[in-house]
Order: sequence, then C-alpha cells, then structure tokens
Amino acid sequence: MKTIALIEDNWGGHRPTYLKIFTKTLLEFGHQVIVFCPEPKELSEWIIQNSCLHPERLYSFKFQKPEPSSFPVLQIRLILNAVNCWRNVKKSIQYVSLKIGNSPDLVFFPWLDSYLAPYLTHHLIDTIFPYQWSGLYFHPRHLRLRQKFWSICRGPLREHAMLKSAHCPAIAVLDEGISEKLQSKIGGKSVITFPDFTDTSPPDFNFPIIQQIKEQAQGKKIIGLLGSQSKRKGLLTLLEVAQQMAQEEYFFVFAGRLAEQTFTVQELTNIQNFVNSGQSNCFFYFESIPDGTAFNTLVNICDILFAAYEKFPHSSNMLTKAAISEKPIIVSKKFCMAERIEKFKLGLSINEGDVDQCIEAIEDLCYQEEMNNRNLQPHFEDYRSLHSTAQLKSAFQKILDKL
Repeated sequence: MKTIALIEDNWGGHRPTYLKIFTKTLLEFGHQVIVFCPEPKELSEWIIQNSCLHPERLYSFKFQKPEPSSFPVLQIRLILNAVNCWRNVKKSIQYVSLKIGNSPDLVFFPWLDSYLAPYLTHHLIDTIFPYQWSGLYFHPRHLRLRQKFWSICRGPLREHAMLKSAHCPAIAVLDEGISEKLQSKIGGKSVITFPDFTDTSPPDFNFPIIQQIKEQAQGKKIIGLLGSQSKRKGLLTLLEVAQQMAQEEYFFVFAGRLAEQTFTVQELTNIQNFVNSGQSNCFFYFESIPDGTAFNTLVNICDILFAAYEKFPHSSNMLTKAAISEKPIIVSKKFCMAERIEKFKLGLSINEGDVDQCIEAIEDLCYQEEMNNRNLQPHFEDYRSLHSTAQLKSAFQKILDKL
C-alpha cells in the first residue's frame, strides 16, 4: 500500500468528476489517498455513495489556490504564481502528514498546468518541493500551436522544462498526438496517455429546462453548445449560424455560464442584443450546469453537439459525451479533436469560425440521420471503450509502477 496525495484547487467544469474518479481508482488499488480540494465533504460523500472500496483509507482536506501575484511583468508574474502554488502544496502536505502520521509516496496533480510556467526550470522547484510528483498535463499548447517568442522561449525555458525533474517519475497527457513529442523533449521520461473519461450518470428528464426546450423546439432538430459559453467555444460562430438558419427546421440551445471576460465590450453587447431579440429558433440558459445528470440530460436531447472550438488544439470530453449518447458532433479541423473525429467517424470537422461550413455540416448530419444512411459509420462503442474509467486503471498503474 502506497500513500498518494491528490491536489485540486478548482471545483468547476469536469474537474470534480476527474478528482472523484482518480480517488476511486486509487482506493480500489488499495492505496491510502489524501485529497486536497475545495469541497472535501462532497468528495467523501460521493466516495461513500458510490460504494468505493476502502473508504476508510481516504483523508480529504480543504484546499484553495493562493492569491495570485500582482507583479506587473507577465512572465515574472507567471513564475511567482507557479512557485507560490508549489509552496502552498508543500505547506499543506507537511501539515497533514504530521496530523495523520504519514507522508505521501506520490503527489499527483489532476490539473498540472497551474504548476508549470515558462522560464521556470525544475532546479528551483526541486529545492522547494521534496516529494515525488506527477500529474495530468491538460494543455501543452506549444506542442500543437506555434507560440509567440518561440525563438526565445524554447528548450530549458519552455513550460515542459520542469518535467525533467528527478522527482517526477512520469507524466500523463490526454492528447495521444503529442505524447511522443513531449517524451522526446523531457529526456525520454515516460508520458502516459490517459483516457478523457466523463461522468456517465443517466439523464433525468425532470431537469427544469428540458421540457421548456422541447416545447420551444417543436420537433425541430436540436443543435447544442453546452458548458461554458466562452469565445473559444465558438459561441459567436454558432450565433451567426442560428441567425442564418432562422427560417429552417433547426433549434439551437446555448446552455452554460456566459464567460463574459472572454469577449470584448462590443461582442458582449451583440450577444445581449441577440438574446433580447427573442429569435424563436434559439434557447439561452446562461447558468452553470454541473457535470453529471443535468449535463448528460442536455446532451441526450440534442441531435447534434457543437464543439468547433477556436484556438483549442487539445482533447475535450465532449467527444466522450457524444460517444456515450451516440450523438454526432461538429469540431474544428486540425489537432486532437479532428484527428479523433476522422479516426472514429463521430461527426464532421469544419474550419474554425466558418459559418457556411457549419451550416453545411448541420444539414449533412441531419440528412444522413433522416435517410438512415450512416455513411459516417461512427465507432461510438470503440471510442467509449478507449476513453473509459476502465482504461484509466491501467494508465494510472503505469505511473505508480515508476515509483
């Protein structure tokens, strides 16, 4: 039995789901698990409710990210924020270790990105943080997109430079398309591809807005943009699509908290004007939707899922949601999501921000469904299997084997 500490400082989106499943997986392995998170009571209750093995081996503690630095220079501010995060974790672990009489054999970060920064190498962190550590690196953007100041910020100055630490035995990623490239950049250290699993709770059609959506849709095909309504999610593109298809038999659902900070003042004004116009083929619900039953119900009532994100080269578990509910999905061309769409035939890809291509994709997907002509021949079951919690067990074990 090993002692594994999990560090999570955010309780939004799918991050609670990931933390709960990681905790469950490690308990089922028979390990002692120390969890630091914003909602330790919710986590402990979930473990009990889901009949997890060895709940007595779980210790959960309240944890929050430290206040961000206000230093005026961006790069220095990023470094200070990352260093403060590492110090905060160290302090928390030391306190809890004294309390329970045990130190962790591994500290695992379900969202490692907050602890990495350009210009920060492992040498400083190794002096600050004495524990073995690993984590899931969600957004290694520089391995998919050409970044500004590339000639300056490379080699020992890149975000991944910290991953060369001798205290880090292995790293996890979601994007199988960059795992070998990352491995070569960190000296051949193991890079394990994790499944992009999701909450599989069954839908509950008593969720308050479901009947409202169905009544307003009046039998039209429903296209859904679900989750955070941010600029990078393609919200502006889908609004334009909805406007151009106002006279056709399609209904558009925009459900999730509006990320106002991602838009300009003029864009926000345009969005508000569109919402206030009362266009009959749209439904807006700008409130947070927790992952699980509520979110899955919205997925279930959609005929097509829209995930043509902008400047987003990474994995998204909307693909997993689509595969579970067997709904076709529209994504942006290039990168991880498009590569999976092509491989598993889950839907269609378009150039990001291309309204005409999006309209064509919607019509093509609906036509194929109506004509019962499955030219796509989607491999939903194969995708579900590859991105399941069952796959997580073997992936996580590969990291533990490195200890």
